[in-house]
Amino acid sequence: MKTLVRGQKGFSLVEILVSVAILAVVGVAFLSALSTGYLALVLADEDTMAESLTRTEFENIRNANYPIVLGDYPAHKDVLGMYAVDIEVDELGDPAEERPVQLITVHISHQGEVVLTTETYKVDPNRNYL
Repeated sequence: MKTLVRGQKGFSLVEILVSVAILAVVGVAFLSALSTGYLALVLADEDTMAESLTRTEFENIRNANYPIVLGDYPAHKDVLGMYAVDIEVDELGDPAEERPVQLITVHISHQGEVVLTTETYKVDPNRNYL
């Protein structure tokens, strides 16, 4: 066992406690930053997936026959067991009119909570609108 030589001093208890407190504050700040970064990554991934599902659904709607009839076109789809795509179709005006239009609303849900709602319009491509 080493003994202290005359004139040599060790760390006092107060110095050790202050250094441990500083390390604890730095550690808490670092862990908080990691937690915030992870949460931001999860939310960005959720938003990206919702936007991608919306684009895919709009492309399917664009390629579907007019009018969109929810009995023929699925009003609800489950994606990967975590996301759900729900579609609403509203008729704007009388279909017998010269310019019938459908308002298509797409809701994307993640684990039961709606994360994105987007709307688009669909018109009869066989009619002349000029």
